[in-house]
Amino acid sequence: MTEHSPTVTVFKKDDPLPEEFRELLVRLLLTEHLENNGNPEYRRLLAKIADAGLRYAPHGNAMAIEAEIIKQEVHHGQIVADLLEGLGVDPNGERPIKQYAFHIPFEDWIDLAWFHALIDRVGLYVGVEWTGSPYEPLASVSPQLEKDETFHTKAGFQHLKEICATEQGRVAAQERLAKWWPAALDMFGRSTSTNSPLYVKWGLKMRGNEELRQRYIADTMPVVERLGLTVPDHTANRRYL
Repeated sequence: MTEHSPTVTVFKKDDPLPEEFRELLVRLLLTEHLENNGNPEYRRLLAKIADAGLRYAPHGNAMAIEAEIIKQEVHHGQIVADLLEGLGVDPNGERPIKQYAFHIPFEDWIDLAWFHALIDRVGLYVGVEWTGSPYEPLASVSPQLEKDETFHTKAGFQHLKEICATEQGRVAAQERLAKWWPAALDMFGRSTSTNSPLYVKWGLKMRGNEELRQRYIADTMPVVERLGLTVPDHTANRRYL
């Protein structure tokens, strides 16, 4: 895992923060990152995932996995709420979740499996970016977030392995991939983002949006292909390039 440059200043919880650094950190946690128990929209999203997991799971073991995922997501939401309070920011209040991937309906178990496999996997890459963060409270929780998101995406691919065990399931999974693949890639943001270089400048992120997206593509394609599926064109049906 790549670490942040040792030349980046590390700030502890009660240290005074440079104004631009604090503004970017608050924006990252409050508006760009969706996990926050103080946001009713996040709670509605968790309820949607929990409903689909318990409603569509094909067996008890899958139900147990989904229940554990929800438990971990609630914990993530509290971690972020606590980080915001530590910055003197009220985490409570309605804030829209902008990434459209989280608003795609779950029609069945296949949709939820792709959500974990691809959308939760983006969360894993974000967590890796936070490892070694110059804000020590964020850096300290990043290993747990990374561990949990690894579990979520592995669970998604395990669900898909079962789905793709039949020809009918494989065909259905391939069809749904056309919906979830562009949504996952769009979550990294625009390649021309003006905020992305500022996050890199302050060490809050290690890579720009496009570099991180390309890393995700290179790492994820082989995992999808091992299911016997074909990854769509990376620009097809994209909203943010």
